[in-house]
Amino acid sequence: MAIADFVKSARESFRVGWKIESNWTDPVLFATYQIIRPLASLLIVAFIVIIGAAVGAGTSSYYNQYLAWLIVGTAFYAYVLQAMLGMSFLIHVDRTRYEVLKNIYISPSTLHPYLLGRSLVSVVNGTISVILTLLFSVAIFDGLLHMSIPLNLLSVNLLMLIPAVLLGIVGLLSIGYIICALNIVSNRMEFILGDSISGIFFLLGGVIFPVSLLPSSVQYVSNALPITYFLNAVRDSFGLSTGSSYMSDLAFLALTTIGALLVGIAVFSLAERRARQLGLFDRKSEY
Repeated sequence: MAIADFVKSARESFRVGWKIESNWTDPVLFATYQIIRPLASLLIVAFIVIIGAAVGAGTSSYYNQYLAWLIVGTAFYAYVLQAMLGMSFLIHVDRTRYEVLKNIYISPSTLHPYLLGRSLVSVVNGTISVILTLLFSVAIFDGLLHMSIPLNLLSVNLLMLIPAVLLGIVGLLSIGYIICALNIVSNRMEFILGDSISGIFFLLGGVIFPVSLLPSSVQYVSNALPITYFLNAVRDSFGLSTGSSYMSDLAFLALTTIGALLVGIAVFSLAERRARQLGLFDRKSEY
């Protein structure tokens, strides 16, 4: 019964979150909004690569391979953006704007299924962005520019892709849990946490260039991040070279995801206890 209640609370929280996220416009405009940021980032970097290839900085085959590598990394980075930005504002919006966080906290279901349901909205939005970014990228670079990029969306290995995506989502939501915990006990950090952490992941996670190109001292940080192995495993499923094997990437992804999950639960428990002691669940931020 407890599991059934948890699932029911998470499902209803998802419905609430989806209505909050999507009821401000029509579905077409909402889908367009979801793709603008990842596609814009991709096009900026991709055309820098194309210009570099045009002036003879390297062979066209190398740049076509790199563009495929870049497209997949940027597309699946949408999960990072949606999870970090969505969960960084969640506590602030419910505590300050709608003033319902205190009511949710004292309800029998507690905050955990509510945060899970709301975070799954970010997962759905991220999935929309990933699919649309991949489709538009193939249409632009293969369809319009005829670059013959080695990226066949129909030949992706789903048996490799699905476990990687599921583990990656769990790892990212675990980090999002830490962000929620920090926002419970802090004030006005929601405006910098999501962008700051997603920016760190963009630089150190191997989104637009391999981690091996980073300074050796920084690579230690990259190798501790779930997104590094998440993107490697995803690229493996598309048949792109990553310099490592799929099974090792998946194993390290599982290990870092478990670590992020344990840290997320521990940090959230500490933050929840402190917020209860200091009466922070109904604190308002006045600007």
